[in-house]
Amino acid sequence: MLTSWPLLSLLVWLPVIGGIVNLFLLGDRRPEQVRVFSLIVTIVSLLLVIMVYGEFDPTIASYQFVERFSWIPTFNIEYYLGVDGIALPLVILTCFTGLIVVIAGWQIIQVRVPEYYAAFLIMQGLMNGVFFAVDAMLFYVFWEAMLIPMFLIIGIWGGAAPYLRCG
Repeated sequence: MLTSWPLLSLLVWLPVIGGIVNLFLLGDRRPEQVRVFSLIVTIVSLLLVIMVYGEFDPTIASYQFVERFSWIPTFNIEYYLGVDGIALPLVILTCFTGLIVVIAGWQIIQVRVPEYYAAFLIMQGLMNGVFFAVDAMLFYVFWEAMLIPMFLIIGIWGGAAPYLRCG
């Protein structure tokens, strides 16, 4: 049974680790490998969330696939992940949209390719963490951390493309 696997942690940390690999190991000299690797990471994430959806029981009102560990015991802060009927569609949407964004950026993103895909994958993983977080402090950490790659993506690649004429 899949409920014994740490699927929620995989959905959070696989894209984050994939982004770090893109940034530090693949480098700027191999943009095609960065694109392919990012595509693989997003496809695996989508397959994982489909597995969660397949095992999800909508008749249960409590959190499912729960992962709970003490994080900062002094303040009673836990690494506490779970999924419910509200979070699951949002994570499915995040993973599906992630696949579309990676494919859409294949030809459009030509500068700082590893940085773009790293920021995007890290943001995707942290967004999944936002939806899975049950502990309020963990939610806050995921939320604030997600804003950093989002700010970079909007600031660097979010403006008008130099090949488009505006006005």
